Amino acid sequence: MSQLFSVLSEEEKQHIQKRVAGMLQETEDKVAELFPVWEAIILGGLLKLVRNRIRFNALYNFILQKPIPVESIEAYVGKTTDEYDVDAIMRFGEGMMSILVPDKKSAIAMLLSRDLGCKSSSVLKGLTLFFGFYGYKLKQTDYPALKDWKTYSAFYLGMKSDFNALCSGKVQYTISDILLLSDILKVDPMVTYVDDSESHVDASTGLLQRITLPMMLSVVGVILLGGFVIWYTTFRTLEDEDNVAETEEIIPIDSLTKLNDSLTQAVLDSNRLKADSLTTLVWPDGKPFDLPKTSVLVPVHQFLLDSTQKETTEFSVGELQFDAQSDLLLQPNDLVFKRLAEGLYTFKNVHVKWVVNSGKDDRASLKRGFVLKNRLVGEGVAPGRIEVKSSDPSVSFSGGEAQVYLLLIK
Repeated sequence: MSQLFSVLSEEEKQHIQKRVAGMLQETEDKVAELFPVWEAIILGGLLKLVRNRIRFNALYNFILQKPIPVESIEAYVGKTTDEYDVDAIMRFGEGMMSILVPDKKSAIAMLLSRDLGCKSSSVLKGLTLFFGFYGYKLKQTDYPALKDWKTYSAFYLGMKSDFNALCSGKVQYTISDILLLSDILKVDPMVTYVDDSESHVDASTGLLQRITLPMMLSVVGVILLGGFVIWYTTFRTLEDEDNVAETEEIIPIDSLTKLNDSLTQAVLDSNRLKADSLTTLVWPDGKPFDLPKTSVLVPVHQFLLDSTQKETTEFSVGELQFDAQSDLLLQPNDLVFKRLAEGLYTFKNVHVKWVVNSGKDDRASLKRGFVLKNRLVGEGVAPGRIEVKSSDPSVSFSGGEAQVYLLLIK
């Protein structure tokens, strides 16, 4: 029998169980219950990449270039020392999460806290920690799986049955639904999973337990509305119908004209606002797209299309803002990365250099730079065309403020 997918060995889990429980302020039994669930979520994120080659490229680039806090991870799961930097492990884990389960963290934390009876912050912090642990394992032992996309797919698809084995019945479908795994795991959405301790509860009781207050209010509202419609159509008199017909308000022609003029003006105002704030660009052989006139893509577009411009040019990117604590993007900014990647597809001789000042230190600056690089790699740009720096002779940062510059090299 093959071994289940795992982030840590059973001996390592036993060793850190008390340590993790103290960090999360949960009981050791609750932490032991969460361990396999966290592993299932990580496996689920890895399985999604089987259908997403772009995000696989982002994972490969992340593991290849992102410094791993090896000493801290080995100290945390080992028995030789208690000196480790858990924040470094968490920062590394956040990077893994941004690739494997993007935009899923809040939903996972909320639903698992409800189903497993623990704090949502505990779910999220523990999951981030385990993502850090697995990033270390992926580089140390599972790295051959990253050889290419086909090898990766074969490696992790061989463990897809482990997902159901790791998840207890009451959270199995929840996690699969959040991560959109039904197409890979072939989970039947009509199956209701119940905990073994509650197997004596019949189907009708389970249905009643799933009925929420908003559902009840919606049903009552539909019943009341239906009753009113039946009463109105069945019991109103012919006299009522005549009165309605005779007293129906007739809108004067001048009022209709004013209304039409107002609507026309609203359309004109909307078009004027669009013309004042947006511009339309198009890459060669591409489709037109609208974006704000203040976007960095406007001068970038002009630079790339200017065949006479041969010198390296830098562009200040004010629309990419980072969280001061996590050093991750505050907004996804999908439009910026998507359209920039489209331009780089067309001009394949152009190389990119991200020069980032975090306002803190070089380590935080480089972390932000790799976030930007990974986003472009995720859009299909080759990693070798993108460089990340915390300083550059051609860029002069103002004071200690956080800034981002994009350098394009023809």
